[in-house]
Amino acid sequence: MAEILGTVGNDELFGEQGSDSLFGLEGDDTILGLGGDDFIFGNQGADILDGNEGNDIIFGGQGDDFIGDIGGGDDQFFGNLGNDLVNGGESNDQLFGGQGDDFVVGGAGNDLVSGDKGSDILIGVDFQNIINPGFGEIDTLVGGEGRDIFTLGFNSPSYYVGSGESDLALITNFDLAEDAIFVSETDNITISDIDLGELGSGAGIFSQNADLIGLVQGVAASQINFEINIIPG
Repeated sequence: MAEILGTVGNDELFGEQGSDSLFGLEGDDTILGLGGDDFIFGNQGADILDGNEGNDIIFGGQGDDFIGDIGGGDDQFFGNLGNDLVNGGESNDQLFGGQGDDFVVGGAGNDLVSGDKGSDILIGVDFQNIINPGFGEIDTLVGGEGRDIFTLGFNSPSYYVGSGESDLALITNFDLAEDAIFVSETDNITISDIDLGELGSGAGIFSQNADLIGLVQGVAASQINFEINIIPG
């Protein structure tokens, strides 16, 4: 296990194949964990932080950071301060935006995606998958303070289509007064194809063919306003 420290400048830090601890300190740093279960702390500055392979823990610190993972693993990412872009990539990840207006993407796998404070955009799936994003996944999207947008589709096919209740977004901490849910409008699907229904623990969101794509927990379907809480994209 190696401990690697940056400087007050803009550093490029690379881990080894084991489980390393990498600290960026000040400056706009680029930190790559490589193999092993790594701990990465960007600290100050606008940092690019990537755990690569292994089950990694990454804290962004201050600044507008990019936190991602090109190598897979069940990771825990924390944006902390700043307006951060957090992307879990593959596997089952736990992602937290922290303070600021964050863009948090779970990617493939069954992910926990939490906005925390700020006005955040939350996506559970790999939205670059244009074939069937979210197929077979159950993601948990958690709001927080600020106006959050929970994304069930945008400029693409709807997410979580095709497996009924075996793939969907569990939406929690949804504020009816200010939060919204993005649903996809394409050549084949319009906002009129989206239905709401009462389920045991909340409001179900159904796409075409009565396919459940989202469940807003703790909210009745009758409380959701299509003009305020549902946004076509």
